[in-house]
Amino acid sequence: MAANGDDSEEKTVELSKFHSQPYSWKGFLSTSVPSGYDLFTKKDVIKISLGNQHTAFLTSDHAVYCYGSGEHGQLGHGKFSDVTKKPVLVSALKGENVIDVVCGAEHTGVVCADGIVFCWGNSTKGQCGTTEEKINTPKQVTLEDKTGDPFVTQLSCGDSHTLALTNQGQVWAWGAGSQLGCGTGNSVVSTPQKLTAFCGRKVLKISCGSTFSLAILQKVKTSITSSVQSNGTEEDGDSSTCIACDEDAFSVHEEGDTLVVTDNHICVHEKKSVLPSLKSISPDSLDGSVQPKKKWTEPNEAASDNGTYTLDDDDEVSEAETQIRVTNLDDADKSFTEEKTGDVVPRPNELDVDSRLPLNTTAKQYLMKQLRPVKLVSSLPNGGDRSPNKIFNFVPRMLLSGIERLISPQGTFLGNLKAIMPKGGTAAPLVRQNSILVELPSMRSLYEGIFDDSPLQTEVWSWGRGTMGQLGQGDTLERPQPAIIKQLSSKGIVNVYAGTSHCIAVGSNGQAFSWGASSDGQLGHTGQLVPKRIKMPGNALIWGAALGSNHTLLLTDGPSFQPDVYYLGKQPSLQELRNEGLTPESPQREPKETTPKRRPMSSVSKSPTVKYAARAKQPEKMMFMRKSGWVQSVAARGDNCACISDKNSSGYASILCELSGTERLMYNQLSTIKASILKSLQNTDTLKLLANSTYLYPLRKLLDLFVTLTGVVGVHSAHMTGAVQRTHFLGDLPLLLKAKDVTGLFELYAKALCDFVTLSGFKHVGGVAGEILKKHESTFSELLTKEEKVTDFGPALRKLFQIPIVRVKSYAYLLGKLQLYFPEDSHERQLLRESSCMWENVQSTIDASMADAEETKAFWDSCPTKLAESLKLPERRLIRDSRKIPLQLVGAGRLSSNWFLLFNDSFVHAQFTSHTVHSLALVWAEPIPDTDQVKNALQLTMPEKTLLLNANSQTEKAEWLWSINQTIDAVLTAGRETAEVKSPNGRVPPKLARPGRYTFTNHPQGKDVTFEGMWLTGKPHGSGALTWPDGRKYSGNLINGLQNGFGWSIEPASDADSKARVYQGQWKEGKKEGRGFLRHPNGDVYLGAFREDRCCGNGILQCVSPASIYVGQWEDDRFHGYGVKDDSLQGEKYMGFWADDQRHGDGFVITVDGVYYEGSFSQDKLQGNGILVSEDGTCFQGQLASGPTLNGKGTLTMPNGDYVDGVFNGKWADEVKINGTFNKYTDEGPPPSLARMLGQNTASADAKWSDIFSECWQDLGGDGESKPDCMRAWSSVAALLAVGKRELEFLEALQAEVDIPTMRKAIEELERIPQHNRNVITTNDLKDIEKYLSKAVDLPIHPLGRLTENLVNAFRASYVGIGAHQLLLPYAIEEVKCFIKKTYQIIRILFPELPDYSNKPRTPVVEQTPADFYYDYGDASNKEEKKEGQAKLGNPDEDVSQLITPESLLHPLLLPKLCPALLTMYAVKNSDENDRYLDRLNRLNRQLDMSLMAYLGVDQKFWLFEDSVYSEPSKLKEMKDVSYLEAIHTLERISTAFSPADKLRVIEATMEAIDVKVQSKEEEEKSHVWSMDDLFPLFQYVVTRARIAYLGSEIQFIEDLMDPGIIHGRLGILMTTLKACYVQICNENLTHL
Repeated sequence: MAANGDDSEEKTVELSKFHSQPYSWKGFLSTSVPSGYDLFTKKDVIKISLGNQHTAFLTSDHAVYCYGSGEHGQLGHGKFSDVTKKPVLVSALKGENVIDVVCGAEHTGVVCADGIVFCWGNSTKGQCGTTEEKINTPKQVTLEDKTGDPFVTQLSCGDSHTLALTNQGQVWAWGAGSQLGCGTGNSVVSTPQKLTAFCGRKVLKISCGSTFSLAILQKVKTSITSSVQSNGTEEDGDSSTCIACDEDAFSVHEEGDTLVVTDNHICVHEKKSVLPSLKSISPDSLDGSVQPKKKWTEPNEAASDNGTYTLDDDDEVSEAETQIRVTNLDDADKSFTEEKTGDVVPRPNELDVDSRLPLNTTAKQYLMKQLRPVKLVSSLPNGGDRSPNKIFNFVPRMLLSGIERLISPQGTFLGNLKAIMPKGGTAAPLVRQNSILVELPSMRSLYEGIFDDSPLQTEVWSWGRGTMGQLGQGDTLERPQPAIIKQLSSKGIVNVYAGTSHCIAVGSNGQAFSWGASSDGQLGHTGQLVPKRIKMPGNALIWGAALGSNHTLLLTDGPSFQPDVYYLGKQPSLQELRNEGLTPESPQREPKETTPKRRPMSSVSKSPTVKYAARAKQPEKMMFMRKSGWVQSVAARGDNCACISDKNSSGYASILCELSGTERLMYNQLSTIKASILKSLQNTDTLKLLANSTYLYPLRKLLDLFVTLTGVVGVHSAHMTGAVQRTHFLGDLPLLLKAKDVTGLFELYAKALCDFVTLSGFKHVGGVAGEILKKHESTFSELLTKEEKVTDFGPALRKLFQIPIVRVKSYAYLLGKLQLYFPEDSHERQLLRESSCMWENVQSTIDASMADAEETKAFWDSCPTKLAESLKLPERRLIRDSRKIPLQLVGAGRLSSNWFLLFNDSFVHAQFTSHTVHSLALVWAEPIPDTDQVKNALQLTMPEKTLLLNANSQTEKAEWLWSINQTIDAVLTAGRETAEVKSPNGRVPPKLARPGRYTFTNHPQGKDVTFEGMWLTGKPHGSGALTWPDGRKYSGNLINGLQNGFGWSIEPASDADSKARVYQGQWKEGKKEGRGFLRHPNGDVYLGAFREDRCCGNGILQCVSPASIYVGQWEDDRFHGYGVKDDSLQGEKYMGFWADDQRHGDGFVITVDGVYYEGSFSQDKLQGNGILVSEDGTCFQGQLASGPTLNGKGTLTMPNGDYVDGVFNGKWADEVKINGTFNKYTDEGPPPSLARMLGQNTASADAKWSDIFSECWQDLGGDGESKPDCMRAWSSVAALLAVGKRELEFLEALQAEVDIPTMRKAIEELERIPQHNRNVITTNDLKDIEKYLSKAVDLPIHPLGRLTENLVNAFRASYVGIGAHQLLLPYAIEEVKCFIKKTYQIIRILFPELPDYSNKPRTPVVEQTPADFYYDYGDASNKEEKKEGQAKLGNPDEDVSQLITPESLLHPLLLPKLCPALLTMYAVKNSDENDRYLDRLNRLNRQLDMSLMAYLGVDQKFWLFEDSVYSEPSKLKEMKDVSYLEAIHTLERISTAFSPADKLRVIEATMEAIDVKVQSKEEEEKSHVWSMDDLFPLFQYVVTRARIAYLGSEIQFIEDLMDPGIIHGRLGILMTTLKACYVQICNENLTHL
């Protein structure tokens, strides 16, 4: 049994519904009475298997019984001389949970639920998997694999070999002979070996014959471009492809009942010449071209017995495909005669092979594989020449010359196998003769992948001895390696059965094919070496078989779906039957069936009535088998027959057989339609007839769904057959496990069918394609059970395509009946009940859909032709017609004609010869209160139109309104499950906001504008996209039909040299309003504020040609206000005021040459007094002009203080004419500082970037000069964060390169507002505020984040690059201080409890320090006590607002973003001093620690080193960098701190590290008191060893920006100490070092 053997409660319940019994008999006499077994009267037997002289049984409780001859121990009872006449339990298998039992000729094997195999009996050939010759008790067979223990699911036994199939689809073999497939010859293989030939493939079934083997493999999936290109059917050809070029290697088609392999493949990689292709393969040889219209005579019986194989009499032979009869290989010269004439056909050796034998690459591969010398040497007769050159002694002489041209020494089995194996890659779509020639979208791809029909896509392989043609390869050669039977590659084979020397393959559609020995008619047709279909009386469907030595049993569906058994072949002799107690009588006639019989497609008649027949050459029904009950499976061996049958005492078996039988019947019908009628409908000629019509797309969709549905039904059919045969459990059927998917597919198919019915599609197709469909008249008659000829193909087509729909009702009925046989709380009953209910619902849906389709079809037939042609769509259904239920247009004239139609997708207003279609997705219906003028009115609102309608009564008004709203709701909720929200009157109101698409005829922003997105009462409202005919696009948010909120617009480029104009940002009432990003067609980029579609406010413009960057204020798309422009072409940067794109007002310019000049500009020209400073410090004060040009009176001051007074004229970079007086500097002291001279004609820090702060002010709700209150500010913040969320959703849809998850998380955190506005700020409150601000300034969506981003951009634009000039450092410092002050004022809007410093002076607290200063840090213990004391004094609820300053709050937030530019300017300013400092620092650091301390004057008691150094005191004088390492490393971190407070804390930590080191060496417990005399030298040592590169810049940075409140505090003193160390190092006289 191939099931998994799970002993779950549910499966046990199902097993209890059966009471199956075994029966055995011989022959097919009508008086035969199958023999039962008394032992199994109360047991349920699920499997019977026959050996040569023994029989095995398997019961549902996993017990194995055997009886018969036990000469070789095959009974498993522990004896070799055991002969039993009744079944006896194999006790050794108790507890092994056996799920399958199989008999070989003289050995037996079982499979257990855990995948273990046991064998016993004759093992002289190793067939039991052991080296022992006989085994009388079951012995486990070990399968060893490096990848894991194989789990066996199926076992099959031959005469001298055994095959096992694992759950991974791998085959293992043991025994002897070529039938193993391992290439071991006749050697005994007692250890199981895995077949490498199937590596990478999945084997589904295996079957062992006497000396050969068969296997079913799942096809390798190849890409399918479309169902039309592949004709949608697997019958169209084999999926095996050429490895080299990934094209089909061969195809298979039927001619009568013969399967013909066609190979027109020409590999693109084949370098040798290719001859014309063969058209087919005849039974024993390749085809030969002979005289046309010739047909070979049927040989006599004697000839047939001698091994001659011919075509049947009724097989047609076309002119181009005439097949040659070939005798056996020992008589290649036998003459041929021509049928019906006396003409003599030339003998084979007289044919001109060169001219008449078309050989191609396939023939070459075929002959290379079949006639390889190494494979045939062992078959040569004794004394024969074993030379490879003599192999042709066994080939007909007519083929010799062709073979000599084709045979080559190379070529192996695996090499030839690759030529027909599918390739895993994606194949390019091929254009075939019957492909669709017009470009259409593929519909089948929408439904593929949901259902797996791969079990139906199979191949059959064979190997072993083929002396009687049992390998199906068209010859009688032996094959030690598996070879594919090409003729079965497209037949959906699901079971194979191997006998002594013949085989049967059963397809999923109920057709069976046989091949091999046919001496007694056991094939059901004339013997063939290739598979041929068995013709059954009444076209009975075959779903099981068993093969004996010379007979065949076929299991089919009978009347009332009770299975019938047919017999083929030889039965025992008359004497043997008499010995069995039977007398020969006429076969019993069948009772007249109550159900109508289908018309047979073939002309097979019933066997003639005879007294006794030695053999049945045509299927003979054994009527006596119906008495044994409902047959589930059959078995055969030798001349014995057996079966498992159920008496149907509970009725469960009959219902299950009916369910599986009807499923098989439907699949047979569907596959027949698919292989014939559907293929013709998919033909190019048919589709051309429907090109450019309404019928093409729905027909394609219907056909694609039909193909998918056929595959699903086929899989269900195979599983249901397994349920009847007891190899599958009912609860595992896909029909139940995937009920939702299956019912969904049927609903899809029913909808496609109704769509086609609505269009009268079948009538149309039947008319235009009538000539094409005529060739399938017999198929129509067969499937429709009509005797008369079909003339009208339209209704006939509809009936055929309704077959799956008719099946739905039987699903509901049969599944509902089956559930009654299971307990109420069982899993199966629940599955069956749910599935039955689903099918009932599907039936109701189909009935309603079909009724709607018929009603709409009648409407289309009755309405005007032009209107129907304009409105008719496959999925459109009529809901309401104003001609039947009146509805008038309010205010319409007497002569006006208004006709209103409500469809399931639209509302149509027809007037005379015109009509307007309104999509229901964009229709809003609402009732209008009654007035004196209008009663019973309702209003329909659509884009650009409103209709006021009235009905005849309140009832009709309510009906119209309800129908319209219900239909609208159905349109809006189509394809998704939504919970109903009902109004008090129980009716469902449609949503006001809804998605839709509409093209405006008169939009405010242009004509023919298309909008797709969210709507509200007839206007675009929400997210969506606008598209203009000229290519412009907008995607974003809209309100009342206009762009409003965040959006993205694109205007296409006007020419090839320009780019598209792109805008991303905020909109208001259809115009750009707010912050945005704009890319101009010339490549210029603007980022900043907009107002009414123009740049207005703060913004950044980056120009491409000429290259420049402007950062500053804008107005009306022009530079206006304060701004900075960096002009790369001119090599200068201007910082000042602008007006109308021109420099206008105070400002200064810094050039790339280091020249600085300031003054007053007017209309882009410098005029009046100004100041110019060159790079060397030369300064000019006086009249300046553009250039810069000295133009008038002034004073030129040299760097040393000398100066010239006079009149100057000339450009500074060129020659300057001077008329004046030279003066020497005579005052004592340094020359006057430039800092006092500069800044007279520049903007103050408060006047700069005012627009940036104004924008932030407005973002927080400020209006003009009025200050926003706290609540309004927080509301504005919440609104901006909400807008930001929508922006992120939009950017996420566009897949923009933004860290959306991080930003979304930051927004969620900022939505939680800290505690504020309580008039006090506690310690915890301060922490929450600081945490909130740190996140806000990093998020550009937040007003504070946008403010910070703009300030940083402005600062970097001013002081990076050319702006990094030492003269600009004071300006930068003032700007930073201004940023801190103004930002703090804005933060106070959100947190008003912060202290206000706007109106009170910032004076530092002066500490009175004694003259003899000392600093007491205390020891570690004292510091801990101090911290504990501070913790006790620090109350968490105490107000700490007075400790908060703008610097302490904002320095950590802003300075990290501004520091790089600031420190660069400090470094430039202090470059000379820093070089001097570094030189002295390097000289000092060359000294050893002791030498340096001694030089610096450090007291020897502070000469402390690391503990590890003291282990070698002799080396102390030679050591360096081993003292005060902790303090040195701490001070080094000053360069990584950004704010002055952080840098001061580093200095404080350095001092603490020094103190800790000293305290650790002090013997006294009291804390050390530091005097400046002790501290300064030691601190200078630490500073020296820290080697801080730009210490002077760090010190100046701290001094310039330090909080005034700590200037004279403890940190201020430490800062003074550090500065003193720096000054000392810079001015130290180190000439002696």
